Amino acid sequence: MPNSPRIPRKAKPRAPSTALGSETDQLLRVIAETAADAIITIDERSIILFANPAAERIFGYRISEMLGQEVTTLMPTYLREVHRAALRRYLETGQKHTAWSALDLTGLHKSGREIPLEISLSDHAHDGKRTFTGIVRDLSDRARTDMQLRQTEEKYARMIQSSPDAITLRTLPDCRYLEVNPGFTRLTGYASEEVIGKTSAGLNLLVDSQMHGEMLRKLEQEGNVHEEEFRFRTKAGEIRSARVSATRVTVGGRPCMLSITHDITERKRAEESLQQSESHFRSLVQDAPYGIYRVALDGKILAANPALVNMLGYDSEADLIDRNMGTEIYKDPATRQRLIDEYWTKKEFKDVEVEWKRRDGKVIKVRLSGRALGDQQGKLSCFEVFAEDVTERRVLERQLLQSQKMEAIGRLAGGIAHDFNNLLGVILGHSEILDESGLSPHLRKSTAAIQNAAERAAALTMQLLAFSRKQIIEPRIMDINVSVGEIEKLLHRVIGEDIELITRLQPHLACVRMDPGQFDQVLMNLVVNARDAMPSGGKLIIETANAELDETYVRQHLGATTGPFVMLAVSDTGTGMDSETLSHIFEPFFTTKEKGKGTGLGLSTVYGIVKQSGGYIMAYSEPSHGSTFKIYFPRAEGTPAVRGQRADRDEIPRGTETILVVEDEPALRELTRGLLEDSGYTVLEAAGVKEAIETVRRDGDAKIHLLLTDVVMPGMGGHELAEQLLRIIPGLRILYMSGYTDDVVADRGVLTRGTLLIQKPFTKSALLRKVRGALDSTL
Repeated sequence: MPNSPRIPRKAKPRAPSTALGSETDQLLRVIAETAADAIITIDERSIILFANPAAERIFGYRISEMLGQEVTTLMPTYLREVHRAALRRYLETGQKHTAWSALDLTGLHKSGREIPLEISLSDHAHDGKRTFTGIVRDLSDRARTDMQLRQTEEKYARMIQSSPDAITLRTLPDCRYLEVNPGFTRLTGYASEEVIGKTSAGLNLLVDSQMHGEMLRKLEQEGNVHEEEFRFRTKAGEIRSARVSATRVTVGGRPCMLSITHDITERKRAEESLQQSESHFRSLVQDAPYGIYRVALDGKILAANPALVNMLGYDSEADLIDRNMGTEIYKDPATRQRLIDEYWTKKEFKDVEVEWKRRDGKVIKVRLSGRALGDQQGKLSCFEVFAEDVTERRVLERQLLQSQKMEAIGRLAGGIAHDFNNLLGVILGHSEILDESGLSPHLRKSTAAIQNAAERAAALTMQLLAFSRKQIIEPRIMDINVSVGEIEKLLHRVIGEDIELITRLQPHLACVRMDPGQFDQVLMNLVVNARDAMPSGGKLIIETANAELDETYVRQHLGATTGPFVMLAVSDTGTGMDSETLSHIFEPFFTTKEKGKGTGLGLSTVYGIVKQSGGYIMAYSEPSHGSTFKIYFPRAEGTPAVRGQRADRDEIPRGTETILVVEDEPALRELTRGLLEDSGYTVLEAAGVKEAIETVRRDGDAKIHLLLTDVVMPGMGGHELAEQLLRIIPGLRILYMSGYTDDVVADRGVLTRGTLLIQKPFTKSALLRKVRGALDSTL
């Protein structure tokens, strides 16, 4: 063969001069010639002196090819030097490097294939020279047998592990579990570590212990049990049926029971169902979650399952049978006829949506799939149909679309408000400067008008920020019962005398965590909205209660989450709203009021504040039946905080410290610098982060006391700038300014504890007070 080692031809060695004529020698020769194992003799140089026919069969060489060759020819390359070194060491020291009996080695066939071998060696000294004889056994068959045995064991192990049936090994007679397969876990609910060493009785698996005892006695007497039915109890407490076959086995010298248990619960149930069902119900699944029915071509309902009965609001199947689908169930009878005309030739139909009427008159959306059945002549006789109520799903889909629309509008509104605040800041600041510059009374009226308009615009941007959930807030633990009580007198003045205000506040109400000012804004907006819906007077009811939202409520209200909440409800007996109006009420600038009567931002502000506080708001209304707004705020643990007193605004503080102003809007940066310099401060300015750092390094001798920086700027933001400057100037005070922020200063609009921030647009007095407060603060 091309890959086999090539053995150079050598002269055949001369036979030993010793005569082999004795009977013993002849007997040994016969044994060697007929032995199944190879017998090979070598000299001190590893030259093969003798090889029997078995060696030809094992190694593939003829005897003539082996005689005179080095025995390493029969070894893989990596063992040749090992052999030579071991032989030299033995000849020099007489020490064996390993046992010479039943030594496992690897040989090399003439074809290049490695052979697993077992070798036993002996040596013989004659005339001062040593020879070595090895009996070599080919283990290939044994290796194949071992491999086949391992494969068989693995196959049966895989079969046991993947079997859907429960396979167990238990001791006898105490029936303690030694092994269980995954099928047992799936069947009973118990993991293997929960059952090993325990009994069925100890695990409370047995429903009928007497039947189990009879099965054990039969196993003891006959040695096996075949397909005995019994009932068992799962870990969850469910009673199920099974069929077991078992046999006695001996494992490790001890008697054991090997059993295979097949779950027949579903089959038993099916048999029982078939026994109880009438013949014309056998094609229907009584427990299906979808409605299943058979209907004649003329619309008469022939059969229906309980799910369909519940879907349509009837009391029983008998109450529904014989009713007409076309005239009594379909909202539009013509729809059914169109479906018949379209699908009866196709025989099958799938996912067809129609509108049905429940018994109470409520219209539901239903998705139908089914097939047409013919009579013996092949004519269409009836339909078998699966019906799924998708009304709730369609409602949730509409809510999802509305939520996505509100989110998109919120992002747009927040972005507009942020840019608008920068412009308003410039307008307000310069109008204040003009107001303080000694203008004539006529011009002072103009600057006052400018300030008034800018402040009104700023209020609108704050509402947009509230809607987009990017308003800077300072939440605290609060009791909304207390807040309602504090604002109640004001509410009476707002709604007027022709509206009766009723409060129903639950005692021992849980606390919530939110900005108190925002809560007042929410309540006031809802009350004003209710007032405007009752032009002729009515009742306005404010309620609070602890509430728990469950999975059922959450499935029906997109955006809601399960858990404990505090509910605030504001209801009125006003004009109400239709479904179309309800779908738009939280959108910015949407209003049903006359032109000039409202901004359309009241309810959108409420929506944004509730979402920012982690809550959920839902409106309920019908025309002429009033409206109810329910808000669910997450409960919070803690003690309600006391509202702080308003600071004295008469005196505007001044200072002489050095302030670094970083703002990318040139007009606002210039205005801020002027306001600060007019109040005695030394001002360094920069249009961005890079310029600010260069300014600090350039003016290193100047002691900078305060960094006044915008939060969101191109490239690196204000927070990152502050971190870098604090490493250069330890103890530097930081004051952020922003129209809104959703970065590190405010996590989703919530002010980080200890961070100082002034909201744009700001007035001169607000800026100077905030700057003075930052400079005087302790680190």
